[in-house]
Amino acid sequence: MVQKKDYDAIKKTMCGMCSKSCGIDIYLRKGKIVDIRGMKEHLTTHGVVCAKARFAGELEFSKDRLTTPLLRQGTTWKKISWAEALDTAAKKLSDIKKNWGPEALAVYLGNSVGLRDAKRFAMRFCDVYGTPNYSSVDSLCHWSRTMATDFTVGGYPVPDEANSKCIMVWGTNPFDSSVPEYKDIMTAMKKGTKLIVIDPREIPLARKADVYVPIRPQTDCALALGMIGIIIDEGLYDKEFVGKWTVGFEQLKEHVKDYPPEKVARICGVSIDVIYNAARTYARNRPACIPQHIAIDHGINGFQTIRAIYTLASITGNIDVTGGDKLPPGYKTNNTRAAQEMSPKTIGLEKYPVFVKFTNQAQGMEFTNTLLSSKPYPIKAMILNGSNPLLTWPETAKTEEALQKLDFLMVVDLFMTKAAKMADLVFPASTFMERTELCDYGYVQGIPILAMRNKIFEPLPDTYPDWKFWLELARAMGYKEHFPWEDNEEMIDFVLQPSGITVAQLKESPAGIFYAPNKTQHYLEQGFNTPSGKVELYSERLAQYGYDPLPHHKEPLESPLSNPELSKAYPLCLLSGVRIVYYWQSSFRNLPGPAKLYPEPLVEINDGTAKRLGIKEGDRVKVETLRGSITIKATINKYIRPDVVSIPLGWEQSNVNTLTSYEGRDPITGYPAFKSILCRISKEKAAG
Repeated sequence: MVQKKDYDAIKKTMCGMCSKSCGIDIYLRKGKIVDIRGMKEHLTTHGVVCAKARFAGELEFSKDRLTTPLLRQGTTWKKISWAEALDTAAKKLSDIKKNWGPEALAVYLGNSVGLRDAKRFAMRFCDVYGTPNYSSVDSLCHWSRTMATDFTVGGYPVPDEANSKCIMVWGTNPFDSSVPEYKDIMTAMKKGTKLIVIDPREIPLARKADVYVPIRPQTDCALALGMIGIIIDEGLYDKEFVGKWTVGFEQLKEHVKDYPPEKVARICGVSIDVIYNAARTYARNRPACIPQHIAIDHGINGFQTIRAIYTLASITGNIDVTGGDKLPPGYKTNNTRAAQEMSPKTIGLEKYPVFVKFTNQAQGMEFTNTLLSSKPYPIKAMILNGSNPLLTWPETAKTEEALQKLDFLMVVDLFMTKAAKMADLVFPASTFMERTELCDYGYVQGIPILAMRNKIFEPLPDTYPDWKFWLELARAMGYKEHFPWEDNEEMIDFVLQPSGITVAQLKESPAGIFYAPNKTQHYLEQGFNTPSGKVELYSERLAQYGYDPLPHHKEPLESPLSNPELSKAYPLCLLSGVRIVYYWQSSFRNLPGPAKLYPEPLVEINDGTAKRLGIKEGDRVKVETLRGSITIKATINKYIRPDVVSIPLGWEQSNVNTLTSYEGRDPITGYPAFKSILCRISKEKAAG
């Protein structure tokens, strides 16, 4: 532990190594980081810090960082000034707009910036330029849940594990993905809280659970409907809440008769007893909450599965109660968009109207098909900000072929990523410790608090924070009058004006400021934020769009039940993108600390399956799907279903998205089927 003599200053900020934005204290000596600890007074994370945070110094001082704009000259790069780079970009974008129309520009923001202040600048830039094709990581992350819960309960539920009597961890591994959540779960369990874990992998939490459901991937919707049926049949639902605060219960009651436990057991590949145990444990121990994250979204049932899960939560009276799934209020804001109406030319609008209208952005997973087909029109230029599609989008070969079709590609990033190497112009970005940003904990932690990510260091010379890139590009394009803010702090003050909170106040309160009372059961005063004012178990809005008003299970495009012939040749289900605690999506692979602890991707294989295939721990194996193959080192255990293998994303070597597909996506959101690809595995033959 660092001693007083080892540091001369402590600066407080919010960690940016993942989306949780935990409060951290940065210990400095002569301007260098000597330690990073959790900020104990932070109002939501209370001193929690994970392994990633401890590597923030390696990120800040990495020798791999881009330090100047780069212009492609054939197969080499020329270092240029920001003025020249912005002038080059402005001229090229102006020519494209003149010759092809503004819709020929597509913009995609990745996770490092997609949920922060740069998003507002980028969206406004797109509005002023005239392109409807702003998109972001929202096209494959998080917003499926936001949409599905909005259509059901009129808001985004956040689990209150600390006060729960039953926690049902569904398709997520908080130890690797959300340390604050994991800490709350462990604290609750010490007080006697029941634990249910639903996952094809028997994660460490599952080994502590009262009920473990080793579900077949992407059959979660059937399981939720089966549990609902049991709870209704046995009278375990909250009759008062259902009668007063829901619509569509009778339709739901009839609907779930199609999902008896015997049928659900066959679909999900689990025993009938475990389904009954899960349903009864959840319904009988209230309040109960359901931590679940992105894994459920990634399949053909993603949207409807979320609907089914929060239907389950609603009929048991666990919505917006302490210890259940809370509905924190949002804070009042000013709108920073320049365009007030959606363009009919927005990519994805025709195929995914609910997603595009709800998010007010293009469905970015359609960019690849548009680039390859030039339908409904050509895309000629793209700006990638903090995104590396060659690692994070499906079907890497197809994605790469699409990006090669561009006349002009710009990339803004910290490092020379695989996508940046394809670009015509590369701009160097700043780290989270070189930016000031707004953090909202209502959406993440379920507590209505705002806090400021304070800048610790000045940006490296010739690097810009992401917001500044967009502001300077707008000025280079002649759009200064449309951007009245000199920096993002002015913009944040404008955004927060209706809330009565200012940047100055946030800077003075590093632990955060409540923007609303931290309470539950808002519906008692104002109803639910749905057209009916109630929880909509049966959704008329979805019916009007031509979608099923009640959730139902649909088999993945590739599964033993939907395609038995394919499953004979490819008998294993691939889970792609499982989290590793030391990394965030495709980030940090070049940092020495994480690389030492988890140096390469591994394919996780059940011990019985490995024995049958003649594979041992550490063997190099070949993993194949219809899209291609990769070679990767095997790790073997008994904690994964025999018919499932798992590979994390984010490595250029053994890139799992070589194997994934643009087909079989969710019909409402367009989210990719990352969790239901059929594959086969064989031991790699020795050379010679």
